[in-house]
Amino acid sequence: MEMALLYEEFLSYLDLERGCSPLTIKSYRSDFRIFRRYLKQANTEADVSNTSRQTIRRYITWMRSDDLKSSSIARRLNSLRSFWNYLRDSGYTQEDPFLRISVPKRSKPVPHYLSADECEELLAATERQSSIARAFRDRAILSVLIFTGIRRAELLDLRLDCVDLSQGTLRVENGKGRKTRVLPLCERAAAALRDWLEFRQRCDHDYLFTSIARRRLGVKGLMGVLRRALEKTNIDSDSVTLHTLRHTFACLMLQGGCDLFTLSRLLGHTRLDTTAIYLHVSIEDLRESLSAHPLNGQ
Repeated sequence: MEMALLYEEFLSYLDLERGCSPLTIKSYRSDFRIFRRYLKQANTEADVSNTSRQTIRRYITWMRSDDLKSSSIARRLNSLRSFWNYLRDSGYTQEDPFLRISVPKRSKPVPHYLSADECEELLAATERQSSIARAFRDRAILSVLIFTGIRRAELLDLRLDCVDLSQGTLRVENGKGRKTRVLPLCERAAAALRDWLEFRQRCDHDYLFTSIARRRLGVKGLMGVLRRALEKTNIDSDSVTLHTLRHTFACLMLQGGCDLFTLSRLLGHTRLDTTAIYLHVSIEDLRESLSAHPLNGQ
């Protein structure tokens, strides 16, 4: 059974039924392209019925010969395994070439995040801009990222009717998996948005954040907002990205006592183990927690 046609069907399933992002689908397509390249080099026909456990083991050996990181090998194998699960669920095959195949463990680095003081420094830096409108816009953008933890794409997709200042909420549409969630706005984030909306000029679109030329703000413009603010601080800009602010929100929320389940809902995660990467604490935090033990000091 020709594998390429079935894989396109699988990608359509991920898009239409699973609601995966275009970036995820692009990554899956790239992983499959690499697998087909291996099959071609191994003089093996790209056919479902020809793919055995031995094929997968040799594929792993081939990837290791390129000195790939374990995380990269694991990602490629997991995307291919997902494809085979789809084939089996759809009745295209009964075979499972991944049976008893051990996938290299993926390392989970501790996310880098800003301290509360660094966040204050970053927000204060937005006031030193070339125009008042830009200052209010940049402060609103960074406030939303720091106080809600939404993703870059989610922020760029925000429209005017997503903000309800009377209720103090922000509606995030088309999140990961095309899910919608409503987030509470703290007063500082709401105030920053209120200031920006007073200065936001009329445009031929209803996106919340705009460029100075009144066009919809794009990725490049958003990165510029962060870069300009960082340049006016003492923060090491090389270690800070837009996603760092999402990590920062999560870490500061946990430090403030937020439980993992609530944080998972705020971040729009579908699995708790995804949120669990933020459960890193310093020895001081552990020592403080231990002091609360009821038998401590007796």
